[in-house]
Amino acid sequence: MKKISLLIIILCSVLIKNTSAQDALTYATEVSKTESKASKNPLPVFDFAGYSYDYELEKITKEMAGEHAFGDEIAKKEYLLDEKYKSEVALIPGNPQTKTVIQKPEIYDAVRRIEKYLKKSVKKGELSLDSATYTYKKVLDVALSIKNADTKNFEDAISSTKNEAEKIELFTKRVNLIF
Repeated sequence: MKKISLLIIILCSVLIKNTSAQDALTYATEVSKTESKASKNPLPVFDFAGYSYDYELEKITKEMAGEHAFGDEIAKKEYLLDEKYKSEVALIPGNPQTKTVIQKPEIYDAVRRIEKYLKKSVKKGELSLDSATYTYKKVLDVALSIKNADTKNFEDAISSTKNEAEKIELFTKRVNLIF
């Protein structure tokens, strides 16, 4: 009788031990799943209406646009960017002095900083000319398309970025242009 009761006690303790280990494992995996979901906080994606500016680019001559290290198409798009974002305002009526006003300066400044960053990267050999041209073309397309959109949240996202690489990612990967 003692042997049977001892055997039953040992068997029960082994079963209880396995059950509690299984519960601990289940608890640990549920906690790690919730922690990984919280740590992978997805960055917001911005949707804007996209426009094709080919008809406006055809009107811009090479003399108007000048030259650019990334090619003639980029030079024309930069000329168009300046036309869309910059305007001259008279200081006093009748006075020939004017001041330049930039609409959405956060976006315009980010595009200019990205251009400088890409030029430096090409010069250092960190980036090929083709990939820099493709990236900058996409950045210009986004900037031209969102000129007339409500971009308050997008401008806040630009100001919260720390460097130009993050700004490039913001313009190229986190903006959807809907044509």
